Amino acid sequence: MNCRDRGQVRPMRWLLGVLPLLMALLLGTSPALAADTWSLSDQAGHRLSAQVFEQPFPEYPSGLRIRFNALDAKTTLDHGTDLVLSDSMGQKWNLPNRSEELVPTDGSVVPAGSAQFDLDALMPRPSEALPLHVAVPSGQGVLDFNLSPEEVMELHALGSVQRRSDKT
Repeated sequence: MNCRDRGQVRPMRWLLGVLPLLMALLLGTSPALAADTWSLSDQAGHRLSAQVFEQPFPEYPSGLRIRFNALDAKTTLDHGTDLVLSDSMGQKWNLPNRSEELVPTDGSVVPAGSAQFDLDALMPRPSEALPLHVAVPSGQGVLDFNLSPEEVMELHALGSVQRRSDKT
C-alpha cells in the first residue's frame, strides 16, 4: 500500500466509525440508559460511586433510579432521607429514598454503604447548561458533591430515554 492509499483509508475508517452515530441521530432512536459508573469525591475525602439505571425488579415500582455506594467501609449512607439536587439558579429537587429496593422484600438488611433514590422525581429535568450540586444523606451528615458537566448532561437526557415499560 503506498502513501496515497493510506491517506484514503483514514477518512474511510473515520466515516465507518461515525456512521452508526449519524444513523441513530437521523432515525430518531432514543439513547439507552447509561451503565456508566460515576466516581464522586467531596472536599472532606468521602468517595462514592453512583450509577443511573432502570429498576429491574417487578416487586418494586418501575422507574429510573440512582444508586450510591460508599467506596470505604467507614461511610454509611442514610436509608430514610431524600437526596437533594440543586442548580446554580436556586432550583431544588428532592428525590425519594428507595434504599429498601436494594434487597428482597423478605426483610433483609439494606447494606450500610449503599443508598438508592427515585430519579423519576427529577422533574422538570435540570438544564444541561447549569452546574448541579448533590447532597447525599449519610450517617456522617450530608455529603456534598458537584457533578461534572458529563454527569449533568446524562441527567438532563433522562427525559429522552426509552424505558422497558415504554417498549411493551
